[in-house]
Amino acid sequence: MNILKTASSRTTPITRAGLDIAGSQHPGIALGLVPLVLGVSVAAFTVFAATETGLAIVRELKRRQRLRETLPESPSLRGAPTPAELAADIGIQPRTLAVRLRLGSRLADLEPTLDHSKLGFKKLGNGQKRIHSRAPGMKGWLADRRIPANYSTLVRYKKLAQRLRQLLALDNRLPLEWLLPGATPDRAIPADLREPYATARRRLARLLRDHRNFSRLRKHVEEKLGIPQLLGPRRIRPSRERHTRRPARPLPPPPPPRPDLVDATKHELIGFLREKELSPKLSRLRDQAIDWFRAVPEEHPAR
Repeated sequence: MNILKTASSRTTPITRAGLDIAGSQHPGIALGLVPLVLGVSVAAFTVFAATETGLAIVRELKRRQRLRETLPESPSLRGAPTPAELAADIGIQPRTLAVRLRLGSRLADLEPTLDHSKLGFKKLGNGQKRIHSRAPGMKGWLADRRIPANYSTLVRYKKLAQRLRQLLALDNRLPLEWLLPGATPDRAIPADLREPYATARRRLARLLRDHRNFSRLRKHVEEKLGIPQLLGPRRIRPSRERHTRRPARPLPPPPPPRPDLVDATKHELIGFLREKELSPKLSRLRDQAIDWFRAVPEEHPAR
């Protein structure tokens, strides 16, 4: 009965009641039911968890479907680009300035149709909230359609296209792509937009003629709009031709030898030669060396 009590204390109330009834009548049967009840409980929990996961997935899909139905269409007359068009533009190498502006224009037309909502928040200690997660947006849209691209580079193209529209005071219905040299509108332009379209096209052609580089065009547009640069002026390193190597620093002259150290070293050497027991030949050489040391006059008399 102690085993039954222990098993019944670790189970649910319904299982505990069944064990109490079975234990009071048939203790052996109750002991055999413990693994079965535990296995059924684990299986029920697994099914419940799987059901909760499935329900969460269904709820997320329904939320995205509702959001897709409520998202506005692209205000551009051209409409949002297709994945095949974007993949073809991204695959063009090398990308000229016109290709980059066309790609940025199509990304700017695509952006209003995507989900950029904030999914969750995280509360901070001071009572404020911080965004914990966002919707996939353009990056998720490209990943879902398996379009290989550098997202940071595409954002630069899109930003320049949006700022060019702002500089040219272009109507939202006119895509920047139609203003590029050699491009022709594939849809009819309304009568009230024909004159602004022609004016903006001439201004853009003049900008592209004066600024043929992407970086120069972006810098010019930012200066005209009064947008401060995020990075400071780039430091230009001098070329190798103009670079002169610094002259080597002259080494200081060695200090003059001290007389007392010279004399002490001479006496130590003579003492070392006298201490060793050598062969007759080496002894004769030693005596000659000692005589030579004694014969050499001292340049610096001892202090």
